[in-house]
Amino acid sequence: MMGEQFWWFYDLIVVAAVAASMYISGGKGAMKAFATFVAYLVAIVLGLSISASVSDSLSRNSIKNSNAKKINTTLENYKFCDKVAECIAGMDYHIKVETAQLEKIYMGNKNYDDEIFRLLNNRTSRKIPDTKEVFAEKLHKGYAEIIKSIVADELGKYAAEVAYREALENPEYFDLFIPLINTKEDHRPAADFISDYYTRPAYRTMIWLITFMIFFTLILVGMLLLMNYVIGNHYHEQQLASHIGGALIGIPKGLILSFAAAVTVRLFVVMGSDEMLFFNFKAVDKTYLFKYLYNYVADHM
Repeated sequence: MMGEQFWWFYDLIVVAAVAASMYISGGKGAMKAFATFVAYLVAIVLGLSISASVSDSLSRNSIKNSNAKKINTTLENYKFCDKVAECIAGMDYHIKVETAQLEKIYMGNKNYDDEIFRLLNNRTSRKIPDTKEVFAEKLHKGYAEIIKSIVADELGKYAAEVAYREALENPEYFDLFIPLINTKEDHRPAADFISDYYTRPAYRTMIWLITFMIFFTLILVGMLLLMNYVIGNHYHEQQLASHIGGALIGIPKGLILSFAAAVTVRLFVVMGSDEMLFFNFKAVDKTYLFKYLYNYVADHM
């Protein structure tokens, strides 16, 4: 796939950031290097804390409402039971289910999975080859595909993939969602549900990544100016040990810069696609160093 051959570029970022930081910090000496390290540390801790809070708030309010409006457009003429019937037809049972039968099941308050499983077995002279549990897994996967297609129409690939993951990991959500999607008068409650339960994690991640880079940069610049003002005019004789100590302090500073680079790469991936030339997830996965930073960002932000 295009871009995978550039996996070395990501490791080069880490090596270059650490090497440059060691060189600059070694030249400054241990005391100034430690002061700037404190600036880096404060910037990353506060950047992560503030951006997490901001992203959670925005994704719960303004972004949620905006996404719900877009999804509602897709749902205006959406035939949910038709999509479920298509899903069942693709399960290799060679059974065609009528939309009206599904509508009747979904209008009731019984267990939807059990009722559809019973319907399929009653339609044939022999039972379907899957157990109830296996059938439920297939049905829930079909539900997840339905959610993915709805989200993809308006919100893009990354949001659709996250919605698919959320639907698979939380099949119980669909028991709450089905009565909403089958309401013919107003689909806004269903759109709100999708936005809140299926797409909010994707947008929380996007906002977190963006706001982290903004706050990290602003706080870092402010802290560096402050540290330079506090100790910049004080003269200290530089000994060899001080230069060595400064170089060693430069290592964690370089890693913090590499972490910021991993956040940037992750942002390009979620905002675009994993097929981009340099921002390719598979290329990152081939790296020796960068993947640990990137995977941490992907798992925790």
